[in-house]
Amino acid sequence: MLDKLCISERRARIIDYLIVNKQSTYIELAAEFNVTVGTIGRDIEYLSTVAPIYTKQGNHGGVYILPEYRSHRYYLSDSEEVCLCRLMKTASSDECKILRGIIAKFTKGRG
Repeated sequence: MLDKLCISERRARIIDYLIVNKQSTYIELAAEFNVTVGTIGRDIEYLSTVAPIYTKQGNHGGVYILPEYRSHRYYLSDSEEVCLCRLMKTASSDECKILRGIIAKFTKGRG
């Protein structure tokens, strides 16, 4: 359980929590963030306008985030990407596959 956070920090952490866990319930989120279920409801209502967060009722109900969603905080910086590309020049073929996977997973789509 976390100490009280400001609204924007709590909402950012709720998104991070959902990115990692893919789903939760209002009760679990309220306990995790040390707020009421009503507060979580307001947070989810707001967050669903800025991120692909949705809710389901009934069995397997709860709060969900689309699995392909990534926060901008989870992308490589240009210097990190350049560094990984440099490492590929001396890496084994297996290590190159891993490095390419990391780059593909954490690099912003370039149009």
